[in-house]
Amino acid sequence: MAIRFHNTLTRRKEEFVPLQGRRVAMFVCGITPYDATHMGHAKTYVTFDVVARFLRHKGYDVFYLQNVTDIEDRLIDRMRASGRDWRDLVKEFFGEYVEVMTKLHCTSVNLYAYATDYMPEILEQVQGLLSKGFAYVAEDGSVYYDTTKYPDWGKLSGQKVEEHIAGARVEVDERKRHPADFVLWKAQKPGEPAWDSPWGKGRPGWHLEDTAITIRHFGPQYDLHGGATELMFPHHEAEIAQAEALTGVKPFVKVWLHGGMLMVSGEEMHKSRGNFWTVKDALARYDPEVARFFLVNAQYRSPIDFSPDLMDEAERSYGRLRETLRTVEAERRRAPANGPSDALLASATAKTLDAFDAAMSDDLNTREAIAAIFDYAREVNRAIEAGAGRAALDGVASAFATFGKVLGLFEERAGEEGLVDGLIALLVGLRDDARSRKDFSTADRIREALAGVGIALEDGRDGVRWKRR
Repeated sequence: MAIRFHNTLTRRKEEFVPLQGRRVAMFVCGITPYDATHMGHAKTYVTFDVVARFLRHKGYDVFYLQNVTDIEDRLIDRMRASGRDWRDLVKEFFGEYVEVMTKLHCTSVNLYAYATDYMPEILEQVQGLLSKGFAYVAEDGSVYYDTTKYPDWGKLSGQKVEEHIAGARVEVDERKRHPADFVLWKAQKPGEPAWDSPWGKGRPGWHLEDTAITIRHFGPQYDLHGGATELMFPHHEAEIAQAEALTGVKPFVKVWLHGGMLMVSGEEMHKSRGNFWTVKDALARYDPEVARFFLVNAQYRSPIDFSPDLMDEAERSYGRLRETLRTVEAERRRAPANGPSDALLASATAKTLDAFDAAMSDDLNTREAIAAIFDYAREVNRAIEAGAGRAALDGVASAFATFGKVLGLFEERAGEEGLVDGLIALLVGLRDDARSRKDFSTADRIREALAGVGIALEDGRDGVRWKRR
């Protein structure tokens, strides 16, 4: 089934066709590591981890590039406030970012590119834009992009140059010729980190860092650019303007994907508003897979409201899916080769795999994909009650492995849970042995002990089955 994405650039769903066969060049705007990673960040990076996973599942060779904005205004502000070296801040907070993203199973990135490693490319692009007449040098040595020279400004976001009024939508800056112009190279201020350039010591503008990185790795045009909706303007708009003016190749990126924001009581989650949860705080309270399930249980373009109550609800919902999978694993070990419900279960498995693929192929509709999994779980549980054979249950386990591989779920503590299941099975066996010896006192003690930790036993014609409450 063909994949269709909603392309922000064209404002419609389009079939995804890479520029070069099955190879996909994918870039996502990374963090500025000046503070702890919060759940708003997690929504974006879990989303695009799923994009990369699904494309690979469909047979594409994805190179996923993510930048690290390791020099920027907020980082310098934190450096001044803390008295720490900016490189130490980057090391600490990027390290923390990688740690929590790994816990959330965000493992798809091929390369993290630090902006400061691309100074030659940055300087070359500034010089190129100057030589082509798309930039100018201010008196202090800063270099600005001239938006009035670029006729396609606003084609991504809909913003027009003539709509910009100094002091309204943009910061007043006397060095600019037009309020919409943005900085390519910032002249050094006292105490700031700086690099040499033909225009004096300074540092790159935020927007240019990303185009320097992507053009270096992907060339003048690539397949897919992702990020949060809030970055559409001015950041992504500026990336397009810089790259297309420099190279003359249009479009700079074929497909733009923008994820909805994480909301708290109707407001966007932001550090500046003080309404954010760090990922570390969330993971101290919730299992990482529960947090990831919460984030993927919505179509990526939709905003999500965040609250502990909604996280608790996600924990209960995901727990039901986990319990189904545990039951499947337990039944596989003791089921006969064939069972009376096998044909129905095999049909349900094939139908659900098709529904899952259709939902994911329709602009990555993880919400509908997960709904299909819940429907499937109910059918699986009914089939097990009716008597499912090992081959059909193997098919169920394989289907859940596919869902997990794409969504980044059903991975946590597999080894630990297997050990627990084995110990439960051992106790059930000891109880059966005690009953066969008519040692009902011991058998009852084992049943009561298991019940105390949430394990219910069901004595049936075909033997004893156990399940978690």
